[in-house]
Amino acid sequence: MLPITRKKASICAVLLFVAGPLFAVSPKYQDAVRARIENGYAVVLLANGSKTMVPIDSLKDEDRAWLTALSLQSPLAHGKSEVKVVREVVPTKKTIAVSTTAGALETVQLVPPNVPRDQIGATCMVYARVHWLDIAGFYVDNVDIFKVINNADTERPWINPAYYSGMENLVMNFKPVIHDWSPKVDAFEWTRAELRKGRPVLASFPREVWQDLPPGFVGKHPWNGGNVGHQVVINGFTWNRATHEGTFHIVNSWSELPEFDLKTEAARGAMEVEQSLSPKGEAREETAKVQVTKVVLIRAVGKLNLYEVQTNNGVERVATSDENAARAMVGSGDSAD
Repeated sequence: MLPITRKKASICAVLLFVAGPLFAVSPKYQDAVRARIENGYAVVLLANGSKTMVPIDSLKDEDRAWLTALSLQSPLAHGKSEVKVVREVVPTKKTIAVSTTAGALETVQLVPPNVPRDQIGATCMVYARVHWLDIAGFYVDNVDIFKVINNADTERPWINPAYYSGMENLVMNFKPVIHDWSPKVDAFEWTRAELRKGRPVLASFPREVWQDLPPGFVGKHPWNGGNVGHQVVINGFTWNRATHEGTFHIVNSWSELPEFDLKTEAARGAMEVEQSLSPKGEAREETAKVQVTKVVLIRAVGKLNLYEVQTNNGVERVATSDENAARAMVGSGDSAD
């Protein structure tokens, strides 16, 4: 009679532990040699060296009893491998095509949209955002554009509240990093600073600027002067710091005029900037603490004084009683918009 090994003895003990004969166990588990029960699952090592994992609740009573007993008599150890979840690193979209300074003249030009768009009717607000996203590395499918504009009167889409929510979702579905312009800083200085960082700027012409566009476009496109105007994207500029003259490069959504340069003097009072968009993959930047560098009295306004306060974050104007109050107001971030 051959001696009984420890392994065989363990298996015999398991067989005695399990209620009922082994043939009541499903064939796939009859040759199991090790098992582990954890987190509601049975992990089983079969005689052929393969492993299987099955929810405990899905096992019939005989299988559950057999594998439970096996896990006590011949437990299956955890493997040495481990799973690490690594956060996907998205490369930052390179949006700056030109960035040069020649003497007093600075030129910055971002890449154009990959797909130039021709707006349908008066839907410039949607198409400007599509160009804005495109430049920053977020690409919008045509079907998503039509989902927004097909639910509105394309000649007067701004009267439909769903049009605005659709535009908001179109942008925010990409989870972009957006930077709002604040009236605390000069709009055009802020725009140039954002473009230097590679961020396209969403802008609009709330009043007609036909006289500043190339000839031949009057009356070809719907334009509501009032509060709606025409939405565009700024993706470049030239600026002569000696003469304070320059241009803004405009990305438009008309096939006849997909882009053009607008003189800074023509844009002053006619163009409003709204938001800039970080290129895809750009890390969120921490806002630096406001540091006041200079306070200049501009003029008296009734019983108060109007001060121009220069900071590391730009220039703000505040009305207060004295210079110290102006410093405190801006430094604490409590100045009014």
